[in-house]
Amino acid sequence: MLPEAVPIIGLGINHIPRLTFTNKLGMEVNGEIDQRFIRGIRSLGKEVIGVYRFRGGLGNGIPKSLNYFDKSIIIMNSGVGDAWIMYVINLGNYIIGLTLDALMRLINVRPHLLNLPNELFIDPIIDSNAEVLPRGLPRPVVNWLLDYVDSGGDLYLLVRPGSLGDMDLITHSSLVFTYDIGLAETYNALVKNSSSVSISANCGFCDSQSSLACVLLCPDTNIIRELRVD
Repeated sequence: MLPEAVPIIGLGINHIPRLTFTNKLGMEVNGEIDQRFIRGIRSLGKEVIGVYRFRGGLGNGIPKSLNYFDKSIIIMNSGVGDAWIMYVINLGNYIIGLTLDALMRLINVRPHLLNLPNELFIDPIIDSNAEVLPRGLPRPVVNWLLDYVDSGGDLYLLVRPGSLGDMDLITHSSLVFTYDIGLAETYNALVKNSSSVSISANCGFCDSQSSLACVLLCPDTNIIRELRVD
C-alpha cells in the first residue's frame, strides 16, 4: 500500500488550488501565526500540519502557534545539540524531524535501542552551514530507516528531486511530503485510481520496478491510463 502525499505550502501563498484527492496539507512556519489564518486554512476541510525548522539556542524558541495545527513537525539539523533534541522529544506533542546530517549521528545505534518517538520525519538534506542536496541516501541510512519502520515506527519522508534513489523508503513510509502541491494532488489521484493506471519510468534513477511512487521520484515518468471498452 502506497502512502498519501502531503504538499507543503509557505505562508506567502496567495492561492491554494482545489485539492480533491489530497486530505492533508503541510504549512511552513517561521514564527508566530495568527490563529485566524490557520482556521481559514482548516476550513478547506483538510488536516493541517505545521512544519517548523528549529535551529536551537535560547533565542530560537518554539512558536506557540504550532499548537493551533492538527499536528506539528519540528525539524532539527546537526547544529541542534542532543540536549535540545531530547527536550523536544520529551515535550511529547510534536513530531520529531531530522535532516540527513542530524540523522547521521544516530545510525550507529539500532533504532529500538534509542529513545525515539513512534513518529519520525526525515528531510534528506544536509543542513549544517548551507543546504546541500545529496545525490541519493547512503545505504546505511536507508537500512536504519527501514529498521525503524520494522520496529513499529511511522516514517514521514520529505521527497526532494534526486535526493532519495531508493523506492523502499517511499513504500515503507506512512506519509510522503513534497513542496510541489500539483505533484502531490496528481500522485494522490493516481493512487486512488490505481486500477486504471500503469506507470512506465525509464530514467534509471533506481533499480526498482516501475510503480506509482515513480511519479514522486523520477524525472522521466510516463503515465498510461487504461480505458475499458465494453
